[in-house]
Amino acid sequence: MKFSFKALSIGAAIASLAVAAPIEVAKRDANSDRIAACFINLLLTRSWPGTCQAAVAVPLGLIKTITINQMSMDFTPADPWAPTTSSNSVVATMLSIPGITLPIDSIRQHIILTDNGVQIGNIETPWSAASVNGGTLTSSFPSSTLAVFPTSHKAFSNFIGSLSAAKTKTVTLQGAVDAKLNFGIFGHLTIPGIGFKTDTVFQGLNGLTEIKYLYLIDNNYDFANNKMTMTTIVNIKNPSNLSLKLGDVNFSTSSAGEYVGISTIKNLNLVPGDNYVISGTVLEIGRDAAFKFLNSLETADGTLVMSGFNATSSDEALNAGLGALKSNLVVPKQFQGSTVSQPPYKNWSLKVLPTTKTDGLVDITATFASPYYGYPFEMTSDEPADKDNYAFVKGVSNDVDQLRLFEFRNTLHFKVSGTGSTTVTFKANIIGFVQRDRTRVEQLVKYAAANGGIPVDFWWVAGGIVNNDGLQRSELDWGTSGTGLGGVKIATGADFASILDSVPA
Repeated sequence: MKFSFKALSIGAAIASLAVAAPIEVAKRDANSDRIAACFINLLLTRSWPGTCQAAVAVPLGLIKTITINQMSMDFTPADPWAPTTSSNSVVATMLSIPGITLPIDSIRQHIILTDNGVQIGNIETPWSAASVNGGTLTSSFPSSTLAVFPTSHKAFSNFIGSLSAAKTKTVTLQGAVDAKLNFGIFGHLTIPGIGFKTDTVFQGLNGLTEIKYLYLIDNNYDFANNKMTMTTIVNIKNPSNLSLKLGDVNFSTSSAGEYVGISTIKNLNLVPGDNYVISGTVLEIGRDAAFKFLNSLETADGTLVMSGFNATSSDEALNAGLGALKSNLVVPKQFQGSTVSQPPYKNWSLKVLPTTKTDGLVDITATFASPYYGYPFEMTSDEPADKDNYAFVKGVSNDVDQLRLFEFRNTLHFKVSGTGSTTVTFKANIIGFVQRDRTRVEQLVKYAAANGGIPVDFWWVAGGIVNNDGLQRSELDWGTSGTGLGGVKIATGADFASILDSVPA
């Protein structure tokens, strides 16, 4: 509790007169003086008469403005008209009382949200910690229900639509705050019903116009139904101060003004700034527009327009509001320019075993991570059915380059979090290598001895599960060209020379 005894001594002389004087709500200056005197008297006597309660209850009393620097809204509860909301930063500007900082240490808020003159709903928050510095009150509130009034369903959807489409959105907050003042050894005093009514500005989504293609996970064809699912990681830039939990969201997708399919983002959670999300676009390749779009990617970038429509969300309240969203997604020519979030593998090494001469198997060790922008990954097959995956020499000499150093044989399996890594040793087949002529193998052994390893590229289409969604994918490009990372070096030791024992003289 911080206050000036000099200010109190001066103020005490007028406190009793000011507290007893009639309240004139229309004259804010007079009421401000009354409120200041009330709090001076409170700090002196810990007395809070009814006239003071009436003074702070008016909308333009103690609280002048409210700024919500961050707000989270969750639209996934079962009742579409009862989303939850929270904030980690609520700042109120209060009436300035010279020399006094009110010892408020917690508040409870009763808020009515009004948009375009229509009261939309109310929020009742629990008690939350608060602090005061001069005339600034800072607080937050945990998850609390925004109860939309039955007569305001349309107004609420319009409110969501405005937040979705606009750069900024001004709304009116009105209601009351209950405050607990901490008097130290004298305990707490609760002042209920401190009124407020103020406009506050939210940063809107601005149509989520900034969606950037980052990485192609895979393409899956369903020829029986003339469909192809293009699964990509995109970055949705959220320009607002809103964190939104939206559930599954669908977008009507078009190319050159013609419908080509539906794009779906499951469990869409947006935070301010960058949002790396998995988007699955089901292209109806039986449509001319979809077929033309795919063909155009052979020679040029292509643009998909993703728009809200009447089935964007299963949430009734949210669906009408999200219809305002409209974004362009530029897909690069031949899906080039894909960028992984981190290298999927590093620290490769190869060990020739005593049994290699008879069974053609070597130990390969490497460290693996998820390249999928924070999403967990499970490698279920390093060589799915009908695939031919291998590491080939590149960067040694014209004679040796393109030799298959080893072939995957479906022995590599692992799980990794979106940000972690795991080191795995697995068996690989070196038969294709040792069947090459001895002269070239001798050159490679000499190179490895001089350089401590062998430079390779991978031709590698793997099978796995991204983001624990249970969907088995068998077209994951883990090759060095597909990841855009270039070649790697596989470390070798003195044992590598024994590979010559497996090569016919």
